[in-house]
Amino acid sequence: MTRSGSTRGTVIRWDEERRAGIVEAPDLPGDCWVDADVVHGPHGGTLRAGQVVDVEWAEPGAEGLPCQATRVVPREDLQAGFGA
Repeated sequence: MTRSGSTRGTVIRWDEERRAGIVEAPDLPGDCWVDADVVHGPHGGTLRAGQVVDVEWAEPGAEGLPCQATRVVPREDLQAGFGA
C-alpha cells in the first residue's frame, strides 16, 4: 500500500550542486528525499540545513530513502537564529 501525507520537518542536508536534499520529521516513515523542483518559497528551489519546512510526501521514495517530497514550503516564521 502506498502512503502519503504532510508534516513539518527539518532539512538535515542540502546539496546546492545537486539541487536536492533530505528532510527528517517524526511523522515520516524515514528520511525524505527533496528535489529542488518541489520547493516553493521566496528563495526558489533552495533550502539550507537546519531550515524548518512543511513537507508533503509520498512513497515510494527516491535515492534509496523511504519517501520523497512532492511539495516543500519553507517556514520562514519558524526559523531560529543565533541566541534564539
